Order: sequence, then C-alpha cells, then structure tokens
Amino acid sequence: MSRPAASHTWFVVRDHAPRATVEAAIQGALRAQRLRLALVEIDVFSDDEWPPGAQDAVREAERRLAARRGSSSAVALDPRDDEDLDIALALAPHSIGGSGISARGDLVWDVNDTGTSAAFRLTLGEADVVRSAIEHAGGCVDDLTPLAERRLRRRTLTSGGALGATAPAAEDWRPPEGWRAFERTVHLGVGPQVWDDASEAVLSWGVKTRSGFAVDPPLEPGVPARRGQRSWLVAGVGPFRVREPIEVVDVIATERRAALSYGALEGHPVTGEEAFIVHRDDDGCVSMTLRSLTRPGRGLWRVPFPVILVAQRLYRRRYLRALVPAASGADQRDSASG
Repeated sequence: MSRPAASHTWFVVRDHAPRATVEAAIQGALRAQRLRLALVEIDVFSDDEWPPGAQDAVREAERRLAARRGSSSAVALDPRDDEDLDIALALAPHSIGGSGISARGDLVWDVNDTGTSAAFRLTLGEADVVRSAIEHAGGCVDDLTPLAERRLRRRTLTSGGALGATAPAAEDWRPPEGWRAFERTVHLGVGPQVWDDASEAVLSWGVKTRSGFAVDPPLEPGVPARRGQRSWLVAGVGPFRVREPIEVVDVIATERRAALSYGALEGHPVTGEEAFIVHRDDDGCVSMTLRSLTRPGRGLWRVPFPVILVAQRLYRRRYLRALVPAASGADQRDSASG
C-alpha cells in the first residue's frame, strides 16, 4: 500500500559529504520540488569565489536586485519559471543562504553556509530523485539521510548485557533474570494467505502501526525493516505525542518464522527489548507470539514508570489483536505473565 501523496519527511545531507554530493543534492531537491515551490530566495553572496558556471546567473540576480532598489541581498525566484530555475540551480550550491517556500507557506527547502548545511522536506518520490542526482554525480545515495535518523545515531541501546535476549529465532524462551518478562501467543488462522499477510505485516512494523503508532522515518512501501535500523515510534497519548527511540535488534524471515525484535535507545520511556514473532506449524496453523523484557527508563522516565506499565498493558492487548484477521477470534493462550 502506498503512502499518501501529502506525506513528507525532512532529509539532510550527511556532515562532511563530498562537495559534488552536496551540490547534486541541493540542485536535485530544487528540481524534485519545483512544481510545489512557490518562492525561492537566495542570497547573492558567497563565502567563496563564484565559479565560472555561475557568473551569468550572478549578474542577472544582481541586475534584478538593483532594479528593486531595496536593501535585501536575496533575490526572489519562482522555480516554476525556467529562467528563474536556472538562476536558482546556479546560485544555490554556492550562496551563503537560501530558502524555499511551498504554495502553502511551508519551508520545504533550506540551504546555508555555502551549501554545507542543507535540508529538504521531501516525499518518498522526491527523495528518490535527489538520490538519483547524487548517484549521477558519483556520490553515495546514503549521504541523503532522514533528519530523524541522524538525531538517533548517537544514542545507545539500554538493554546492555540482555541485548537480543528476546530470542525471536528460538521456539522456547528462557528470559534472563532481573527483568519484567512477558510472553503471550495468539492464534491468527490457518493457511498460506494468513501466513503471507501476517509475516509481511510483522516485518514492516504492522503490529505497531495497526496499534496506533507511527514509524518515523517511515519504511518505503514493500520494504521490510532491517537489523540495525533506527527509528522513532510515535504514540498519541491524548493531545500529546510520545516519541520512543529504538533500534531493530533482529529480523527473522524463514518459511516457518517471521520476526522483528527491537531495543530501546536512550530517551525511551522504558529500558528493554520487545519481539513480535509470527510462526506456523506443520498443519498450517499461524500464530503470533509477543515477548518483552522491561525495566524502568532512565532519568526522569523512572518517576512515571507505574503509569507506563498501565499503558504498556493496554498496548499489549492491541498488539495481540493487530494481526488477527477480522473474521477470526482471538484465541489467546497464556504462556507467561509479566
């Protein structure tokens, strides 16, 4: 299922990316966003010498500024106009600053410090256009990174020596001591279609998203989560939004077992790890098992831990129902209690 066209994500260019990559990303984003950019303002000033290829654009921009007889050093451009787009493409990678505003008045394109700081609010399709521009320039497409991912990079996992202890590949689970351990299994149905639907969903955060969470940055349609991937899981609590930083610890994808486990990063309301496991037996019966290890979160999160446990029980009930087909019952079997 594709995401709505109105869904956008902020992307940034990796620090210390090659100059050619930065320029390609800035110009690629301008081209990709062209039809929804109503205004681009670019300072006709650079910390470096303007390159020969930008000289004509600089002269035209200076002529327009002089005609306006104002004090601003920023030229206003409409990137939907071919001439204005060419000026923007020439100036933007070398200017000390530029910004792009959508028809709705939102900032969606922003470059500063002679191109060394760049951020763009893109759809998935627009992000692909920018990556193609980077690749064409000989750069690495991974240098275009969702802003949410960059903010996660320096956080550490909180499970410590228990990393991977939910053991999603194991049929029998022996949780480590010192944790609040939970395991429960629910029957999903019988047959290949039930298996295909459930296994695909569990590997793409379906248990979470069907339980009221959003994943930021979102996965591309049809692309499963991968080990080591970091994300924010965003839950609505009344008028508030709780953002939980996590890392995917393990991904299992076999003919009989599909599983996703993740660990809490620093800043998460709890310390620990959780696993969603879909499995089927020789008779084609498909089930899902939920496992979790929990301790109080660090810092200020230790104070509301009892309240967090109440919310945790609520969400566990949602998780166990998330993959049950609408026509099926939720024949649950307790195998442990937390």
